[in-house]
Amino acid sequence: MEINFFKQVYSYRELCIKKDLREVAMWELFLEDINEDLGSLLKLEKLMINDARLAGTLHGMRREVILCTAGLCKFEQELKKELEYGKSEYGDQHINLYERHRMRYLRIVEKHHLLKKSIYKRLSERKN
Repeated sequence: MEINFFKQVYSYRELCIKKDLREVAMWELFLEDINEDLGSLLKLEKLMINDARLAGTLHGMRREVILCTAGLCKFEQELKKELEYGKSEYGDQHINLYERHRMRYLRIVEKHHLLKKSIYKRLSERKN
C-alpha cells in the first residue's frame, strides 16, 4: 500500500514537471514572436515616427524580452534536470519559482500589448 502511494506521488510530480516544461516552451515561442515584432516596431519608429524616447523604450523592451527568455531557458534546463535526476517533491518552492517566471512573462506580454497600442495610436494620429 505504501509503495503505491509513493509511486502515485512520483507520477504526480513527473506529470507536473512535464506540464511546466510544455508551458515554458510555449512562453519561449511567444517571446520570440514579441522580439520579432519589436524589430518591426523599431523599423516603423525609425521610418515614420522618429522619436528617440520611443526608440529607447523599444530597445529597453527588447532587452527585457531577451533577459526573460534567458531566464526561461535556464528554468527549462533546471526542470529537465529535475525530471531526469531529481527525487525531491513537487512542492511550494518549485511552485513559487514557476509563478515568478509566469508573472514576469505575463508582465512582458501586457507591456508589449500596451506599447504596440500606443505606437499604432501615434501612427493613426500622424496620418490625420
